[in-house]
Amino acid sequence: MSKKKSFTLTAIIYMNIFFILMTILFYVLWRKLGGGGIQAAYITFLTTSYHFVMRIAVGEIVTVIYSNRKFDLTSVGFRQLKFEPKLYKALRVKKWKKFSITAKPNQFDLEQNSAESLLHNIAMAELGHRIIMVLSFVPLILIIPYGTPAVFIITSVCACLIDLKYVIIQRYNRPRVLKLIKMTNNQSKKIKQAAR
Repeated sequence: MSKKKSFTLTAIIYMNIFFILMTILFYVLWRKLGGGGIQAAYITFLTTSYHFVMRIAVGEIVTVIYSNRKFDLTSVGFRQLKFEPKLYKALRVKKWKKFSITAKPNQFDLEQNSAESLLHNIAMAELGHRIIMVLSFVPLILIIPYGTPAVFIITSVCACLIDLKYVIIQRYNRPRVLKLIKMTNNQSKKIKQAAR
């Protein structure tokens, strides 16, 4: 396990534990003492815990289900649309993507993976982040018991946008990895032809 992976996963696990413990603490305080400030802290930690735990759970479930399945990268969901390259250039994805945190950086390391494996990991990551984007809106049901719709709507939209960033990164990277695979295959063909 690389130091970077170990640090990232450890930090995420500790953050999950912290938010869960704070949720429990503020729930108990709110039930015993009442008070709007304590309730606000409880709701904040509850929704934050949900977002952190849900992300880890979705990532692991997608990995378990899809680690040995092939993705149809020509399907509508994975095929790059005509406007995307211009959008990614305008968003300057190439400049900021390297600063994004990933729980499992070894899955995206070309030194540890073949280009084909990297392509598969990119597809799994995109699928996972798409699912997370949808599940980011589950806390909206908490509007019913707790009110304050603006808080839940803003946090759900922000959480969704965080994962949109990762979907964009995967969609930006996939054509580059496909190009690398095509170049590698062409070089292999030339070597085989020269060896005849």
